[in-house]
Amino acid sequence: MGKLEDVLELIKAGVTNEREIAERLGLSSKEVEDIIKILESLGYVEKVEFGSKACETCPLKKVCYGSCLRPTGAKAFKLTEKAFSLER
Repeated sequence: MGKLEDVLELIKAGVTNEREIAERLGLSSKEVEDIIKILESLGYVEKVEFGSKACETCPLKKVCYGSCLRPTGAKAFKLTEKAFSLER
């Protein structure tokens, strides 16, 4: 698997923080940031911002309240419908 697929698979598995993705794959934060930009441009992921519409529909909203996005500079991502069409 390539790096794009590796990052996408981690996001599918629920790892949505760039720093954690970088740590798990042994990549730099900049490399993960660039890979996610590519995945965004291809329509596979979209950025989630605290208080965004995505947070309103998140199944964990009742227990989370956006806490996963509160640390300074934290970014998170969610899959788009296009990403689910890649199921094997």
